[in-house]
Amino acid sequence: MITAYSDGACRVSNPGLCSCACIVYEDGKELAHAARYLGPELHSNNYAEYMGVIDLLEFLRDTFEGVIIYCDSKLVVNQVNGQWACLKPDLLPLRSRAQLLMLRGRHTIQHIDGHAGHVGNERADELCNDTLDQVQGKGKYGKNKED
Repeated sequence: MITAYSDGACRVSNPGLCSCACIVYEDGKELAHAARYLGPELHSNNYAEYMGVIDLLEFLRDTFEGVIIYCDSKLVVNQVNGQWACLKPDLLPLRSRAQLLMLRGRHTIQHIDGHAGHVGNERADELCNDTLDQVQGKGKYGKNKED
């Protein structure tokens, strides 16, 4: 069974520095992952969450069908599933793109609570934060600004 997780992160402010990540699993084993910085423009946390889903869907395209996608953004999940209206004009094209890719791949998307111990969600969050650490010169990728 193929499952996948996506996440987005926003730092400094909202809008702020953003990253997104996605991970694909087969029977609980990680097959692939990706993460990227979404700057230098400042974006919202919702933009980052949408980009995580879209990057995942683009990766799945032409390779996997019927994947269960888990995302910790209620806004993204409910908008993509058509349960909530999309009232932000800047998110409309992202919602449309995600819906199209979901339909093409016959995927489903479900909400899960973030920071609740879901291995895939924790891993996606880690990738987002590692990416932003690298950009900010912190953590395992660089010297902390205090040094």
